[in-house]
Order: sequence, then C-alpha cells, then structure tokens
Amino acid sequence: MKLPLLLSQFLYQTKKLDLPGIGSFTLDPNAVIPEASDRNTQSPAEGITFKNIQIVNPDDALIQFIKDHTGKMKPLAAADLDFFLTTGKQLLNIGKPFYLDGIGTLMKNNQGKLDFTPGEYSTVKLEDMAADKRKVAAQSFEEAPREYEPKSNNVRQGLLLVALIGGLILIGWGGYYLYKRNTYVEPPPAENHVTVVQDSTPPVKADSVKPQVTTPPGAGPTAVKPADSPAPAVAAAPPPPGSSLYKFVILETTKKGRALRRYNQLIGFQLNIKMDQKDSAYFKLYFPIYSRIRDTTHIKDSLEDVYAAHVTIEQ
Repeated sequence: MKLPLLLSQFLYQTKKLDLPGIGSFTLDPNAVIPEASDRNTQSPAEGITFKNIQIVNPDDALIQFIKDHTGKMKPLAAADLDFFLTTGKQLLNIGKPFYLDGIGTLMKNNQGKLDFTPGEYSTVKLEDMAADKRKVAAQSFEEAPREYEPKSNNVRQGLLLVALIGGLILIGWGGYYLYKRNTYVEPPPAENHVTVVQDSTPPVKADSVKPQVTTPPGAGPTAVKPADSPAPAVAAAPPPPGSSLYKFVILETTKKGRALRRYNQLIGFQLNIKMDQKDSAYFKLYFPIYSRIRDTTHIKDSLEDVYAAHVTIEQ
C-alpha cells in the first residue's frame, strides 16, 4: 500500500496524525468513515481538522504502522516517511499544493502559514503485509525444488562464501540507498533536466466535455503563476538537448465522473494536467513533461509519492 494512503488510515484508526515539519491532524471521534466495500460513495472528510504546529519527530506508533503494512524494516519505513514529507515541504515552499490522499490539501498562505482544505475519505482495506510475506515465503520454501546438492565440503564452502559476499553487497547497497534518500538535495535550476511550458487551460465542466481533449506539448505538474505575477524564466526555456516529451499517466478509468472530479481538482490547483477521452468510455489523465530518458524513473517515482497513484509512462 502506498505511503499517503497509510497516513490516512493511521489517522482514521488513532484519530490523530503528527507529521514533522507539517503539523497535526485530528479526526472527530463521531466522524463516520465509509466502509472499504462501498467504493461508489464519495464522502467529504468533514471531521478532519489541522493545526499548524511544530512537530520535531515522527510518532513511533506511526513508524511501526508503516512497517507493519509495508513489510519494510523500521529504518526504511522512517526513511520513506522523511522523503515523502521533504517532497511535500518543497512543494509548499514554491507555492504548490501538498495533497494527502484521504485527508485533504495543504497550501502555504501569504503569512507563511499552512491552510488546510479537507478532501474525501479514502475507502481502502488494509492488508497485513507481514502475514502475506510469511505466507509467500512458506509457499516458496515448500515448492522450491532441490536442483543441486553439494557432494563435497569444498563445494559447500564455496557456496557459503558466495552467499556471504552477496549478503555484504546487499547490506552495502541498502546503506547507500538510505544515505541517498536522507541526503536528497534539490538540483539548481541550471541543471534541471525537465523543461516545463506554461499552460493556462481552464477547468472542464461536467456538462461541457468534448469527445477529445487536445494535448499540446508542454509542461509537467507545475502551478501557473497569477496574472499579476511575472512568469518564471524556466517557462520559456527550450527543451534540454536529448530530451523528449513523455506522458506521465496518473489515472486511467472508465468512470466519467471520477475522471472529471480529479481533472478539475488538479486544474483548480493550477497544474498542467491533461485529459484524453476515447469513445465516451475511457478517460486518461496525464502530465506532459520534457525529460531525458534517464530521468523518467525519478520523475515517475516522485509523482507516485505526491499523487498516491500508479504512474505509467507513454511517449
């Protein structure tokens, strides 16, 4: 399960969610959370309130909750939470909204404080990842064929040596991975490999959707500046050498209502979201972004963390 969904489920269960560097969310004990089986009901999260207070460290119960439902070790669970919150704070600092699935949206105001807009309750079912992991491991152990059995001590020692070397490599890679995630630094504008083009497409109304939404080449998920503010210099920059236009698809659905709600929500945040419609029965929402092929995986992972969606890449 994605981390943003785990945060909302933790809030539903404990009635409180403290996020370092962000603030504290509370849930009214009398609030009614929709059942996971009722997926057709859109229920506003009216019982959720937010306080813009200083939180230094994450709650140990939250880290344990993430560990239990992802199957990761505690240090990895803490690193995932820190990376997600760091990305959210970067969005807020540049004037973009920080969306928490199942909770609502945060936006920094002119006084430097965070304004909270409740969203909709997330009706998902938690799975016991640890139990599933043990079950899969047990099945693999029972079904694994014994293809080779050493015939001498030398062969056994050789296999043990290979296993030891492999374990050391995995431990070293895990330490490097944690170090990179905890020391992430935003690259300077001059070295950014993603080119965005300003777009001011207005929101689409449910009764005025055309059979096909055009998709001009353009920007990634970057907010459009107000009319009385100058456009950023990056808006007019040409695509980097060697870059191509990719479609980062965040939603594919056959439900028109769901597609329009998500589209208008992102357009309302002044993001350059695009929508394709085919035969009135298939809708696709995506961000058009110029990028080098080696940067597409990083952009995909960032979009999945921020928008809590399974992102696919098309060209």
